[in-house]
Amino acid sequence: MKNNLPNFLIVGAAKCGTSSLHNYLNQHPDVYMPSYNEQGMKVKEPRFLIKNLVKDRLHNGIWNLESYQALFNHVVNEKAIGESTVLYLYYYNEAIKNIKKYLGDDVKIIIMLRNPVDRAFSAYTHVSRSMKELLSFEEALKIEKNRLENDIVLTPMVMYKNMGLYHDMVKAYIDNFKNIHVIMHEDFQYNTKQVVKETLAFLGILRVVELDIHSKHNVGGKSWRFSFLKFFFMQDNFIKKELRFVFSKKLRSKFRIFLEYFLKEKIKPINPETKKELIRFFRNDVEKLEELLNVDLKSWKE
Repeated sequence: MKNNLPNFLIVGAAKCGTSSLHNYLNQHPDVYMPSYNEQGMKVKEPRFLIKNLVKDRLHNGIWNLESYQALFNHVVNEKAIGESTVLYLYYYNEAIKNIKKYLGDDVKIIIMLRNPVDRAFSAYTHVSRSMKELLSFEEALKIEKNRLENDIVLTPMVMYKNMGLYHDMVKAYIDNFKNIHVIMHEDFQYNTKQVVKETLAFLGILRVVELDIHSKHNVGGKSWRFSFLKFFFMQDNFIKKELRFVFSKKLRSKFRIFLEYFLKEKIKPINPETKKELIRFFRNDVEKLEELLNVDLKSWKE
């Protein structure tokens, strides 16, 4: 095992602030987290430790050990070396097996959790911005159970309910690793500076450095005003092909941002009845999580 492989991981959960935490930690000179591969392609989530489960579903990822090691070739003398892949929490059995195999038992694990109802709806609004989700939230919830089996290329992110059943996932990591740091999304959102400070201390980083913790990353909150607009912008078509010959990529990108400003609207809140149903669905798991972590999650149950 090469000594520049990760000694810590942010394993999830998705839509709980992991992108922001990744970027905040990565600003510290004593922390190394890869954002690009050797070819200069963006690769914040390597997904290598669950490659066998997701490589046929997700386009972006690192699928062999040599490429995974190469992500950390530029480590100099950073004390904390890490990566963040949110699906390591959901696919915990595969991830834990490979963490032990490639990184050892002493790797530090960071887990971020959010009210599962809010997380589910946030994940839906994120996926529905693309062509990967064409159903309403309620329709997607109804068919979730066998959805991945029925569509072999569908993103695992559509498991909106199942990804919020945290107890077994968290317990598995606690049972297998001695260094676990759990962050609640509410704490991270409203007391960011303190949470980042505590996380750096967990990683053994005590040097005080001024970090930009005000920028938000991977933030959603908007949807297409009309469904046909999503089909036009997200799928290839004759007009888009013609525009590629006329305008540069940079200019097309600026024009798209300009159009989306007018063609998108703020996400409508979750349907109150759907929210009540999801609270009931998650209640038992939340209560088990409260006992496991010895925390009060009353706000998640109301």
